[in-house]
Amino acid sequence: MLFDQVGSRSILFSIFMCILLTVVTSSLVHARSLFGSPDSLEESGAELAKILSEYGVLDGKRIAVLEFESIGENGPSMLDKRIAVHIATRLAVIKKRTWTVVERFDLARMQNELSEHKDTSFDYNTWMRKSLKADLLVLGSYVLSKEKLHITAKVVNPESGSTLASASVNQYLDDETSQLARTRKPATNFAKVADDIKSILIGSKGSMETTGGSRVKLFKLVDGKRINFKRGELPVYKIGDKMGFSIKPPITSRLYVFNYDPAAEHGEAILLYPIPDMEPYDFLAQRTRFFPSFVSHGVRAYDVQEPRGRMVFKIIGVESTVEMDLTRSFKFRDGEYWLDSTNLTDFIEDLSTLPDASWWSEDVEFWIQ
Repeated sequence: MLFDQVGSRSILFSIFMCILLTVVTSSLVHARSLFGSPDSLEESGAELAKILSEYGVLDGKRIAVLEFESIGENGPSMLDKRIAVHIATRLAVIKKRTWTVVERFDLARMQNELSEHKDTSFDYNTWMRKSLKADLLVLGSYVLSKEKLHITAKVVNPESGSTLASASVNQYLDDETSQLARTRKPATNFAKVADDIKSILIGSKGSMETTGGSRVKLFKLVDGKRINFKRGELPVYKIGDKMGFSIKPPITSRLYVFNYDPAAEHGEAILLYPIPDMEPYDFLAQRTRFFPSFVSHGVRAYDVQEPRGRMVFKIIGVESTVEMDLTRSFKFRDGEYWLDSTNLTDFIEDLSTLPDASWWSEDVEFWIQ
């Protein structure tokens, strides 16, 4: 009888523990699905960079992150480049790293050089490896479904072609990812190069300056009030909307503000600031200024007009103590400065002469529907 009671208690205890273990396990799985899976492309890039860095194969190497490739029905899109940008950015800010990452500006210079070979036959892959001077390449692919994005990244030795490390993540689709997947890549070499011209400030300790988040923010003007886009919210405007943006420079800078349409058949950008015949202004570090009101008194917003699609504001800031006027390579037409494929090389050469930490750049993209 006693044995039966003890046996029953043991069975009941075992059942209880199984139930408890099932509940705990289920909770942990649920917690991972809520908090462990990336919620955005930025988080996906950070997760992939973290995993790849933990293999140890990157140590002491120069790394180039190339555009990713779409597998399946989804064709080439802005998602190809954006995945690579997020991975490269995160690889470059991992603490105690011993590797270096090829900057987007170097890729922009390469893309511009590539246009010189458009009428000749040459080995693109060999030329790229030599031009990048990279020990290792990070590249990969992605698959889009109706609800998820699956990204696979790998570290490849460019000499042997062997894969040294790999990582994968799954991410639920958000508005940004879906929009980028529907957005075609830039239509011209000019737009491709312009998209890649970026500089990253190097802090006093040799690490990237990432504090403060975005330096440029878009807003709508509705009934005289500024309505900011929330973090992670896709900036979408309709024809007839009123728009503007704010700039908060990380260093005291002279600013160059471009506006261009990446899908235009003839690549060119108009310089919204500085305006010809206007004395350039030094924009103080960490102080916010609003455009266009700051430079066009009485004008608080731009009128959103066609064409529809992805548009870009590119902001380049040059440290105010540096003796460099980037507009000297620009064209003067219709009372404004213009940058196009004919003077792009001169513009890039001017930027390349600047010390790395003396200039910064940020792109702000938005869609017109």
